Amino acid sequence: MKVLFIGGTGNISISCTRVALEKGIEVFHFNRGKRSSPFGNAVTTIRGDIANRAEMRKLIAEQRFDAVVNWIAFKKEDIEADIELFRGRVGQYVFISSASIYHKPPPHWVITESTPAYNPFWPYSQNKIACERRLWQAYEEDRFPMTIVRPSHTYSDGWLPTVFGSDFTVAKRMIEGKPIVVHGEGQSLWTLTHADDFAVAFVGLLGDPRTAGETFQITCDEALTWDQIHQTVGAAFGATPSIVHMPSEFIARHVPELGPGLLGDKMYSAVFDNSKIKRFVPEYRARISFTEGMRRSAQWYAKHPEAMVADPKIVAQIETLLERWGNR
Repeated sequence: MKVLFIGGTGNISISCTRVALEKGIEVFHFNRGKRSSPFGNAVTTIRGDIANRAEMRKLIAEQRFDAVVNWIAFKKEDIEADIELFRGRVGQYVFISSASIYHKPPPHWVITESTPAYNPFWPYSQNKIACERRLWQAYEEDRFPMTIVRPSHTYSDGWLPTVFGSDFTVAKRMIEGKPIVVHGEGQSLWTLTHADDFAVAFVGLLGDPRTAGETFQITCDEALTWDQIHQTVGAAFGATPSIVHMPSEFIARHVPELGPGLLGDKMYSAVFDNSKIKRFVPEYRARISFTEGMRRSAQWYAKHPEAMVADPKIVAQIETLLERWGNR
């Protein structure tokens, strides 16, 4: 089986490439070649800019793929261009959507693929919804062989998922005994999935004709409170976090760039029903707990001490929130 990954060197796609190779899949990456690939000659890299569709068409003119995965499609225009380029020349087209598209606030505490898509807060999610709708139109009109995959919060080794991102900033504050900020009361449930687990389920979908016109969410079954998430990050580095809770609306008002991701996603509990992906890929079970994931990330930082630094922008955001919360 021949598979083309548009992108292929990101957080999730690296793990998916590795699993695909282990299963004997012939993997091609289409990207600008700006990130080094850990796979050497095992992956065929086609260097090009997806923004130049005429060039891309020429570069893959002689190729036919059993599956194409676009890891970097974010707007309806991206999907329009892909439909035009791959119609009639690909067995399966996989769009990477997002679990953030689901209705906010959630109508039920367990989210399934049939949960309505509605996010009035976050343009990122709104664009993903528009992409999905265009693909459904293409499937209904001429059976364009699309498959939609919705990851939730997916991380890999070296990532430290917190309210403020995934770098070392918040962990550094924990180690130094400085307060950190967590939205709400820290008790809403959140689901974090290691990319290596996600990859097993995802690769299992590639080339499966049953997936045409289907949507899949792929997440871990473990749900943790945001307090537990930050405590687990701290524990991986021998630290106990000093948590200051603030309403999501307060955070969004004083650090507006955090608003869409909080009000449109993280402030709500996110617990997922993974029964559908398990029916299609029976071998899928998320095996990496968040505790194990953070242990692996701590090991990664031990090998990359140069990355154990704080982002001044995030530090400023946290300090601004702490000051204004104290002066409210």
